[in-house]
Amino acid sequence: MKKIRNVFFFWLLLIPGIIIVGWLFLGALELFGVIRIHNKQLIPKRPKGLLLISNHPSFWEPFVLNYLFMKQMTLDPVKLFPYSAPDLKNFDKWYWSAFRDRFIFFPRGNQRGCAIAHARASRLLKRGRIVIMFPEGGRTSTNKCEEWFISRKGYRLRPLKPGAIRLALQTNCDVLPVWVKGAERVMPRGSRLPKFWRRIDITVGPVFKLKGGDNKEDLEKGKAEFVKNLHALADED
Repeated sequence: MKKIRNVFFFWLLLIPGIIIVGWLFLGALELFGVIRIHNKQLIPKRPKGLLLISNHPSFWEPFVLNYLFMKQMTLDPVKLFPYSAPDLKNFDKWYWSAFRDRFIFFPRGNQRGCAIAHARASRLLKRGRIVIMFPEGGRTSTNKCEEWFISRKGYRLRPLKPGAIRLALQTNCDVLPVWVKGAERVMPRGSRLPKFWRRIDITVGPVFKLKGGDNKEDLEKGKAEFVKNLHALADED
């Protein structure tokens, strides 16, 4: 009963509200140059199984990246409202319960939970849905191992988790790379509310696919391809 109520609330009240707020508020931020989207023409107009990968400097981009698909969401919210894979411990509060239909939680340290989440994400991609994932597996600044992938201009990525790479290989879906700059100033660590007036740059790259199977060698090649595409966007002027 609770799940039915959440789904009902999500589709009849939240979806129209999200679309309206997205156009009016985030659209205004883009209009005034606070949100700048580069290479916007590279966003697929009618994606059929799309995995968006991005760096993860803050808690702001899990929300703002949905704005890239506002037109698609407005025309076909059932199929093209993106799914995302946030950290469960940050979104386990009651006020997020209505959004659970669009969250795919990969619980850290829980192999069974991660396997269930992986299977769900795979099914969604094969059905032509949009899934947003952050291959770093956490915010860039919280890297504890102090190992980095560093771009030519010094932009950093923490070691990538295999989940998104494995999904791209198993589903043969399109992969859309995105690099976000400035989000850590919008929502610094410890901040609960975004500083909306601070500029954020979102650079979109061309869609690519991974080739190969679910084996160690192809996973390493896929990781290198992810890093190469993300760093190319980071270094773009």
